[in-house]
Amino acid sequence: MQTPPHSLGTILKALRHILAADATPEAVLKDIDVPVWYLLELEADHITVADGDTLTLICSCYKLTVDQLLMLSAAADLPEAIVHMTIQQYRTYEAPNDLPDQPWPDSTQVTPLITNSDPLAKHTYADVLYCVRTQVEDQSVTAVSALLNVSPMAYWQMEAGQLPVPAWLQRKIAFRLHLKSLTTLTRTTDILTAICQHLDITPDGLPTELRLP
Repeated sequence: MQTPPHSLGTILKALRHILAADATPEAVLKDIDVPVWYLLELEADHITVADGDTLTLICSCYKLTVDQLLMLSAAADLPEAIVHMTIQQYRTYEAPNDLPDQPWPDSTQVTPLITNSDPLAKHTYADVLYCVRTQVEDQSVTAVSALLNVSPMAYWQMEAGQLPVPAWLQRKIAFRLHLKSLTTLTRTTDILTAICQHLDITPDGLPTELRLP
């Protein structure tokens, strides 16, 4: 039998990093009766067979089920799979069209957790999202998230660098900008200037409407 690519400990550490913004184990477990040492032992893969009820409680901290946790073990790209699963949950429980167009906090005021591993990159994908939304289109978080078919919360977390931008969403945004990929923008010195030059518009012509995804 083939060994799953991701161990339980690897998944739990990734969940705490991505979904809990690197919170301490104490913070993650604050609402449930599970000792901190047990989570740490699980994350270190020192416990090979986890207690089912305890694992269910830990999963509940991330709003996941044990079945979803097991599904992540076979993911080709663990961070992207976690983000995708999170977005699917937001779609189920938090439909964008049902939310008012409320103001959201400035995403640039949040310390980003996600970096760009590309050695040639000068910007993150979060930087691109923020520039396109605020400077190119001048739209609210709610409006853009509805257009991209993700929840406002998921979109804002990606724009704030708290969640990685999955590849499928990168492709959707690149399509709207008539680009093959967003790498052109992450590697440029000035994102807005690069967009204007590519779309053959001047900054005075902004904001503008991009094509639908």
